[in-house]
Amino acid sequence: MSYQKTVETIPSTNHLYNVHIYIYTPKTKPRYLLQITHGMCEYLERYEPFIRYMTSKGVLVAGHDHAGHGNSIRTMEDLGYFSKDPYDLTLVKDLKNVSDLLSDKYGHLPHFILGHSMGSFMLRKYLMKYGRSLSGIFISGTGGTNKGISAGITLAKSIAAIKGDIHRSSLYNSIFFQGFNKNFKDEKDEFSWLSRDQKVRNAYRKDPKCNFVFTLNAFLGFLSIMKDVTRENWAEAVPKDVPYHLFSGKEDPVGAYGKGVQETYEWLLKAKVKDVTLKLYEGGRHEMLNETNKKEVYEDLFNRMEEMIKDRS
Repeated sequence: MSYQKTVETIPSTNHLYNVHIYIYTPKTKPRYLLQITHGMCEYLERYEPFIRYMTSKGVLVAGHDHAGHGNSIRTMEDLGYFSKDPYDLTLVKDLKNVSDLLSDKYGHLPHFILGHSMGSFMLRKYLMKYGRSLSGIFISGTGGTNKGISAGITLAKSIAAIKGDIHRSSLYNSIFFQGFNKNFKDEKDEFSWLSRDQKVRNAYRKDPKCNFVFTLNAFLGFLSIMKDVTRENWAEAVPKDVPYHLFSGKEDPVGAYGKGVQETYEWLLKAKVKDVTLKLYEGGRHEMLNETNKKEVYEDLFNRMEEMIKDRS
């Protein structure tokens, strides 16, 4: 094992859960700090294959389970429930608190953040106010303009008005993910859009901390943040002097098969971000860190991290 793993907890800003923070310290002297903010319906420990690679390179890796995910719950019934007020930005506030804690502990190390999928949107919201002291930003599995967000919020509000926002609507869930598998129908697997790797999909399907339905509360919280960050003027508010790297699979429906990621990249360029790069992987789907070519992706990310440091020194 290339790391020592420790777990800490801090109270969530929702006053309901304890946020679980995982710290992976390499056995060699740490060179960098990489903070991970994970996606929807998953948890930080799913990233341990990637973490093993990074710690073998001397990178200290840390991150937390979002409220209503992983171990940041009271009982399994809390999975997919964010906060009493879905619009109170609990996930973004928790991200800031964890980032501040890590900066306090490891302020001597260059600090990078990687946000994947839902975590990428939380990171993009965070960057509208914070992140000026970061050494680099990695955005994975993100998206651009989405005309369905407003309609999605309206529908979720309508169902919640009748059922309550704790309700888990299988109908709403199916609408939310509608079309994600349209390019993979022959595989007859509802999770084909995640990865080409069947083992990854099978593990996700069997994992109760992945295969669950969001409450309407969580959908409303998530979509309200997506609405804020999937428009062109979002990039005007983010740090301009910090380097960025966007990456995704060309077959990722979340990024509109590359178009939404390209659009986000162009927003950053137009906002005059000084250093931004983009890589779209041929054939790759949503979870590039869990793809069949994941070793290539790991190497690309580490090399980009080294490049970010070199260019700023």
